[in-house]
Amino acid sequence: MITDDEVRRISRRLRDLIEPLAANVYFAPEAQENYKALGLSYIPSYFRSRSACMGDVVGEMVVAAFGVFNPALVLPAIEEGRKVSVDDILDARQRGAIAALQRILDGVPDGAARATELLRRAGDACTCEGHAIYAGLRSLGFPGDPMGDLWRAADLLREHRGDSHIIAWTSHDIDAVEVTLLTELWWRMPLKSYVATRGWTPEEIDAGIARLIERGLVEGGEFTTAGEQVRASIEESTDRQERRVVEALGNDADELLDILEPWAKAIVASGGYPADPSSLTRP
Repeated sequence: MITDDEVRRISRRLRDLIEPLAANVYFAPEAQENYKALGLSYIPSYFRSRSACMGDVVGEMVVAAFGVFNPALVLPAIEEGRKVSVDDILDARQRGAIAALQRILDGVPDGAARATELLRRAGDACTCEGHAIYAGLRSLGFPGDPMGDLWRAADLLREHRGDSHIIAWTSHDIDAVEVTLLTELWWRMPLKSYVATRGWTPEEIDAGIARLIERGLVEGGEFTTAGEQVRASIEESTDRQERRVVEALGNDADELLDILEPWAKAIVASGGYPADPSSLTRP
């Protein structure tokens, strides 16, 4: 029986290591050039390319699935993005991801086949209920390319945990603005330093802070004891939903983490991902 402590340790470390690998596509010039060729700028291409695994979905469905973004940002972006077909945007995304990772990692790195095997084993152990983006990615299958398969396997687990996280914070009666503000403090960042990247206005952000203060979760721009406990509980709830991932890896979990670590570091060092996720991680 794997303990809760082991689930927390492995699932959080896996989160940190697959994040640069899976999410490099959002910063890759190769992908952006592909989207530009389709007539899309950054924001519409982000929302359309990430959501297209779920089909030709409308903006409201993307708001629900992505969780933390202002509908005022998402809805017009999806309206613009839907001018490009699902097949074309998915192809542009996949080609961009593969090309960028091959550039950064100097081709397909040693250990890629084993990492893909383990990531796929973990992803296959997950179930789809409540996990819309993961389910959409799963429906696509695998590209059949060594780097593409590695990227898809990592992206499946990234989005599964992301979906789990939305389940966790909504079940704590926290809304999108509030959870992003709490996450800023969880990451030891100044309050209001990140939340605007999700499209929220200064007025909406200030209203979110006022709600957190009224609930006794934030005071003076910092966590209260209760606030830190709530944010910790959200992360622990997310961890518990990833138990099947950790159980599927079993005794091979640390081997996978060891394979992934130098790739994650290389991607961050190259500028392919903006920060080392482990620098934001709490034990």
